[in-house]
Amino acid sequence: MNGSALCGVAEPADFQAAAATAAAAAAAATRANSSSDRDEWSVSECGFMDPEVQRTMRSGSTAEDITLYPLHGWLDVSDEFLAACKELIPGELAQDMMFGLFEAMSAIEIMDPKMDVGMGFDKLDLPPPSFEVAIATGVIKLDNLTPTELIGIFDSLFSCVVSWLEGNSMDQVLFNCLYLHAPSKIKDKALRVFCTAVRNLIVVIKSIIIIAGVNEEEDFQLYGNSALLAAEKAHPGNIFGYLKEVEDELVRKCKQLTSPEDLMSVVHRLRFMRHLFQVIYQVEQMAANDTAEDTISEIYKNLNVASELLPLLRKTIDRGTQPVEGSEAPNPIGFSTRIHDRTQPPSFPRSIKIRDRPASYQFLEEMISRFKYACKVTRNKDYFSALNFFIEYSKKSGQCILSRSVLQSLFTANLRLVHGRMPMKLFLRHSVQAFNSPPVLSPKNSVSADPKVQQQLENFFRYCISLNTFTMFIRICGFNRARQRDKLGRLIENFDAIQVDAARLDSFMNQLANERALEGNELHATALKHSTHFSTWVLYNCFRAMLIYLMSGFELELYAVHEFLYIYWYPYEFLVGFLVSALTRTENILLAQEEYAEHLSKIQANGGTVSKNRKAAKPRKNKKLQRPYRCEIVFYHALLSLCGGMYKAMGALTKDGRVRLPMPTFDNEEVRYNRRFRPFGALTSPPPVSYQEFKSIRDHMMLASVEDLYAVAAKHFDQARNILENIQNPDQEVLDLLQIARTNFVVMNVLARGHQKDVKRQPEFDFSKHSYFPIIKLK
Repeated sequence: MNGSALCGVAEPADFQAAAATAAAAAAAATRANSSSDRDEWSVSECGFMDPEVQRTMRSGSTAEDITLYPLHGWLDVSDEFLAACKELIPGELAQDMMFGLFEAMSAIEIMDPKMDVGMGFDKLDLPPPSFEVAIATGVIKLDNLTPTELIGIFDSLFSCVVSWLEGNSMDQVLFNCLYLHAPSKIKDKALRVFCTAVRNLIVVIKSIIIIAGVNEEEDFQLYGNSALLAAEKAHPGNIFGYLKEVEDELVRKCKQLTSPEDLMSVVHRLRFMRHLFQVIYQVEQMAANDTAEDTISEIYKNLNVASELLPLLRKTIDRGTQPVEGSEAPNPIGFSTRIHDRTQPPSFPRSIKIRDRPASYQFLEEMISRFKYACKVTRNKDYFSALNFFIEYSKKSGQCILSRSVLQSLFTANLRLVHGRMPMKLFLRHSVQAFNSPPVLSPKNSVSADPKVQQQLENFFRYCISLNTFTMFIRICGFNRARQRDKLGRLIENFDAIQVDAARLDSFMNQLANERALEGNELHATALKHSTHFSTWVLYNCFRAMLIYLMSGFELELYAVHEFLYIYWYPYEFLVGFLVSALTRTENILLAQEEYAEHLSKIQANGGTVSKNRKAAKPRKNKKLQRPYRCEIVFYHALLSLCGGMYKAMGALTKDGRVRLPMPTFDNEEVRYNRRFRPFGALTSPPPVSYQEFKSIRDHMMLASVEDLYAVAAKHFDQARNILENIQNPDQEVLDLLQIARTNFVVMNVLARGHQKDVKRQPEFDFSKHSYFPIIKLK
């Protein structure tokens, strides 16, 4: 297309000129016969006289090479085109058999600054220089850089790395630095080594994120200019030595200067890069190491040094060259922001603002803190504690894809071994033993050597690994919060098959216990007869996945206010109660196992016989081992009361006319209900609850007066407040929930006394304190 003229082809030579020919033929026919009122044109009238071309058009086949362009016969149709455009209102699209809504979504709007990269240039702008052109024209320096210039370049590169980790294009935020295009040609040793380190850091970070597999397209862009990512001669394992060598040289120079502050600032940045690179490289290399604990100890030391250097880097930001006001380049030296505009795919370039330097160092400081916290994952030796850790880490890691990927790498170093040494199947076996201590998993118990028992256990844990449900539950906690909900919905369905297999295993153990009892082997019979160890473990993890799925909708703002009623109703009536029941049953099982162990020790002390005068075994004075889940049970009781309070409060507000309801013509509550609880429908335990059951329960609740409902809601919030106040050493979440319970208790009491009875405004639901439970504010 030449200039602003829009052209068509008079005599098309191929199928590619279809659209232009149609426009040209229409214009010619209009000029020849202005009295014609026809709105449609046949294929032959549009210039498609070739029968083969007509058949291709009618069949919808587009096998022709659309990259070819007509070489002759151009006509100017600008006036006709502009006249036709006047008939369209803003936002309206013209539809053609070759251009529908699907093509419009992927089309590039010419001359739109957001989509046409050429519109970003001024007519007087010079083309962006390449690395070679920049050297020839003297735009960049390769040697004799001052400390001020080095500080500015180093700080800008850190900002570019941070912007890349936030999900921006690698080409736009990293390779707009011309020095990264060819670090080996840089003569200044400090700059050359630093740029080489950045180039290798990009490759290592990409490797960690790919192996962890918890990234989505909105989190991180893995692909960029592959030619620029070609490996340098320097191996990543040698980068530490190169950085250390440059540090030592600059430190010796500092000793010879009277004012070495600027040069020491360069040293601090090189040192920080060395420790940061060493941390990330060691995380990537953990896949090949068997001694994960030693590696994590070394990682932690490097993180401490890096965190100590960050305050020094912040204080000296002003010592470096600063960005030019109004320029998009992060530094006046060595950056060309538009160098890759013409090599981008159609979706680029989007408007990107590289993080400023103070904000970038703040990001790095927070990321290092998250790395330190992630190193604690090795302390979790069973699935219960590991899952708690991942859920808590997911809340703190935010949108940093590297932090989430590092945690996955530290936990499952080589995708098959937990903590670098324990197979996943053995880890799950140990986790069940730590959770509720089935006798068949204890090596001290003689029944564990039974071949039938071992075969059944092997089949069960192999089945757990083959379905990948438990592994995926932990991995899902590494995705961003929005994707977690989507993936949990599919994961919950997989729990049903494992529940069936766990119930079958428990049934087999009880059946075998009966057989041993008939044989007179009471010890084996007592050890085998137990109350659903494996089913309880599977159900507990299933309940947790269901609760996270349901409550995350509040965090993602997926629910309308009028939906809060049945969303809080389900955890109150079923889910949280199931969790409390599972943990209470587990504690009772552990208590029974402890009493049974004392019984066995008595038998062994009496030479294999039980004294007739033996009294019942008394429990130990130390109850710590008997109540390992007491804190979780108390916390879930508080959640139960909070859910009950919100459920009753929403019922009262709805009946009082304070909640805006959708018009029945445009809404179907049953459809909404079924969509919200769709993932739970595939489970047999807990059984799905139909909309009719919910409706009958709600209608029964609504029989009470509004004042009584407000009073009952206040009672639930008061119960939650009492429970939370009695928790020792509360964390920030408990304190936030306590404030929510207190505030809502007051609000419900005020409404129960008739406050604002004549004002039917919908209250504000403030989720700023907690993602799942709001503070109800009256307007």
